[in-house]
Amino acid sequence: MKVSRILDAAEELLLAYGYRKVTIDEVAGRAGVGKGTVYLYWTSKRDLFAAVLARSTARLVAAQFAAVRADPAEVRLHRSIRRSFLLTMRSPVVKALATGDHVMLGEVLTRSEAGSHYVLGKVDTTARYLTILYEHGLLAEDPATDPTLFYRLSAAVLGSYLLEAGPPGTDDIPGAELDLEAKADALVTTLRRAFEPATEPSEATLRAAAGELADLYRQWLADLAGYLPQATSFEVEEV
Repeated sequence: MKVSRILDAAEELLLAYGYRKVTIDEVAGRAGVGKGTVYLYWTSKRDLFAAVLARSTARLVAAQFAAVRADPAEVRLHRSIRRSFLLTMRSPVVKALATGDHVMLGEVLTRSEAGSHYVLGKVDTTARYLTILYEHGLLAEDPATDPTLFYRLSAAVLGSYLLEAGPPGTDDIPGAELDLEAKADALVTTLRRAFEPATEPSEATLRAAAGELADLYRQWLADLAGYLPQATSFEVEEV
């Protein structure tokens, strides 16, 4: 399929050289199509790479959706964020977005509607997700009455992401040598101790909450699809 070949080629070049150094001519050449074919689907280089970003994000969201449908226990905060952390760190494009990698993403990060939509969508979806958790007794505090809850959670999660981006001094932090799974487990410990009730939820509670979260993922995927040509397909990533 031409659309998928173009997106694959654009992603490969993006990862190899970064946004600023890649041209539409190079993408077309690697995809085996004419430059005009690329412009049939995208009006600019930025729009093309925004679609690369949207496709990578959709893969991650689809994996989260599939996981919660397969096992309602995936609705729990520590399990959902553990999976999201691993998926993000194993997807170079989404990792670049999560860690603010301007070298790789260039203006796609700062001026792309798809990029800002992902960030705003994630904030909105997370806020609604926390409400679902609290309403089902899966969150220790009410996000509606504690304005610091979202900030504290974001600091814990985004801090884990940024440490993986390797800022100066990161290698000197105790635990930096841990593998990715161990770091995900460390994040789980923080989340369970700081945000979740001590009691174990019932299966009925998990199923009810998981059904509501699945609806959020459906909506997020539908929103992301708006940034992709209709012929685009994506595979669900596994962890």
